[in-house]
Amino acid sequence: MSRLVLLVLVALLVMRVVRFLLAPTARAPIGPDVKRWDPYAVLGIARGASHDQIVRAYREQLKLYHPDRVADLGPELQQVAHQKTVELQRAFAELTQ
Repeated sequence: MSRLVLLVLVALLVMRVVRFLLAPTARAPIGPDVKRWDPYAVLGIARGASHDQIVRAYREQLKLYHPDRVADLGPELQQVAHQKTVELQRAFAELTQ
């Protein structure tokens, strides 16, 4: 019985973490205070970074968030990792055109 209670508590904790991770993208502000999407911020690099720095940052971030790397963490976190990977690919494509 205690294993069942522990399993339920862990499941609730995972659900809260996933909701917290998804909250900023789910509630985008509308109006004059809307922040523009910044590919440099997504990759975690400074503006004016060289091509090599962009590639290095992209590869490092992709290693952390690649869906295959988080395959054992459950479908919710896989979805978050997939969304982050899509953002990284978009930022990399925009900066390397």
